[in-house]
Amino acid sequence: MSISQMSGRERILAALHSKEVDRLPWAPLIDPYFINSLPQQGLDYDFIQACTYIGNDIIERHVCGPTATYQNVTQRREENGNIMREYFDTPVGSVFVEHTKTGETSYVSKHMVESVEDMKIFSYICENTIYTPNIDAFIQRDKEIGDRGIASLSGPMSPVQEMLQFISGVENTVYLLMDYPDEMEALFDTMHQRNKKQYDLLLEYPCDYIFDYEDTSTTVMSRTMFQDYSLPAINDYSDMVHQHNKTFITHMCGKLTGFVDLIAKGRQDGIDSVCPPQTGDLYPWNAREAWGKEKVVIGGIDPPSLVSMTKEQTLQTVLDVIQNVKNKHGFILSTGDAVPFGAPIEHLKAISQLIALLGPKSMGCEIDPEVIKQI
Repeated sequence: MSISQMSGRERILAALHSKEVDRLPWAPLIDPYFINSLPQQGLDYDFIQACTYIGNDIIERHVCGPTATYQNVTQRREENGNIMREYFDTPVGSVFVEHTKTGETSYVSKHMVESVEDMKIFSYICENTIYTPNIDAFIQRDKEIGDRGIASLSGPMSPVQEMLQFISGVENTVYLLMDYPDEMEALFDTMHQRNKKQYDLLLEYPCDYIFDYEDTSTTVMSRTMFQDYSLPAINDYSDMVHQHNKTFITHMCGKLTGFVDLIAKGRQDGIDSVCPPQTGDLYPWNAREAWGKEKVVIGGIDPPSLVSMTKEQTLQTVLDVIQNVKNKHGFILSTGDAVPFGAPIEHLKAISQLIALLGPKSMGCEIDPEVIKQI
């Protein structure tokens, strides 16, 4: 049965519900990291202009979620050259996080929580966090995207992942769990209750899909940590979203092969930014085989490779995905995390041209490799 031509929005929504589509959805994860590199390519584009030029289906991330403010907490910043410190002063003490800028990005050079005393202060901050929704701004942005795709909401990650990635770092989190397991689990619970308040607000938005950005990877946590701390939180958030008949997708852009059986037990509807080697270690066809039709799979292209590959190599990579993912219902071709700074926009446009040329054939597996020469 042939499917009539769909808009980008219709295509993405159908794929998120594993329904029939007219061709393979192609929605790279594009954010300011890539957009800020476009002037070097002679283009002064914002997000929507860049996507229109590329010709991809749109899934815009992190759109107008709730704004966090704090009661009885004073924030202040100090900048010294390429170092910025953000302080949080509370009635129970002060903590700060330090960022160091290098090149086009920055990194955390000192984490907020490094001791059991810091944990108490951060717990106070979590208990005194207030969220304010930005529903009207979300509706406006979704209208601006229009038929080209969707604006999506971002839900907070599991407490253990937040600690690993932002609050304490891998080393500190592991040591604190070993030295103060009861205190850490109490902190996790406080963070989890704070997160559920944010999900309650997200569920009021006129949006049927929420992405939880876990950045899960065997390089930063063990199977035990994932099973005991990450998965239960993800499942709680999934249940909250499902009670409102909405779709819940978990962003997991790291190395996942060691977790595939555990991820299969998750109650989320799909996994976003499934990343193959070299950055990740899971090809989208292996993900589909491991999780079956039960989960939407979004991803398939290693982001850093987009900078180094030629146009022909980029198109061959896409062709490999098309030929190897046997069942593409509920599959969205994307990057395994953000399109990197400096990726040639013409190569992304070439992917759109290839998929448009293939049309309905892009949902099959038998593709003549010579088709690349027509782009």
